[in-house]
Amino acid sequence: MSIEQTIESKAQALHTHIFSQPQAQYTNNPWALVAAIEEYALANKMMTYRDGKIQATKAQLERMPRAPTTLLEFGTYVGNSALAWGAILRDLNPGSESPSVYTFELSAVNAGIARDFIRLAGLQDIVHVVEGQSSESLRALHAEGKLTKGSVDVVFFDHWEKFYVPDLKIVEELGLLRVGGLAVADNTDIPGAPEYVEYVKGIKRYRTEVIDLEELKPMPTIVMVSTLVGEE
Repeated sequence: MSIEQTIESKAQALHTHIFSQPQAQYTNNPWALVAAIEEYALANKMMTYRDGKIQATKAQLERMPRAPTTLLEFGTYVGNSALAWGAILRDLNPGSESPSVYTFELSAVNAGIARDFIRLAGLQDIVHVVEGQSSESLRALHAEGKLTKGSVDVVFFDHWEKFYVPDLKIVEELGLLRVGGLAVADNTDIPGAPEYVEYVKGIKRYRTEVIDLEELKPMPTIVMVSTLVGEE
């Protein structure tokens, strides 16, 4: 079995587990579903964005001078972090037009599972799973006018680390991330994303903060948050 098949198999097992439970506890309750996914993932050694990291990132989004309304996520997997982003953006924008989370997933199996969880949590009008290669999906959303220059508040990287820099450069090329917006990256310590770290720390347009959640050891503990402060 390939790595991709193993990842999909674990996602399918999670899907079966969640939908074998009483659904009322998760219906329109994204945080309950995020907690259930986290519990299962920890017990079954699944690589998801842990609650400690979600809460640390949530605090970063809450501190933004202008409430974020649009977030791009590179790497959906089972959708636990996408659920969190949807709930956070909804809470930060009460009474306004629906915010948007666009989350990119290459695997059709994982994308379908994430969509099921998103519908269960009642976030289908906010969180949009875009299936396919992230670079192609990003350009397509721009071409369709769904993403425009300066319209993105947060980009979150949690897919294959070798694509962090190429995908960030597409965001830059299209001018999507607004000044004051955040680029957030997971797993820069384990398995590591040295090209990304060198890139965001090496140019003046970003101010980078490293958040180290040591309590998550031996799992990856680092979240990098880079604020776009302007053009060089």
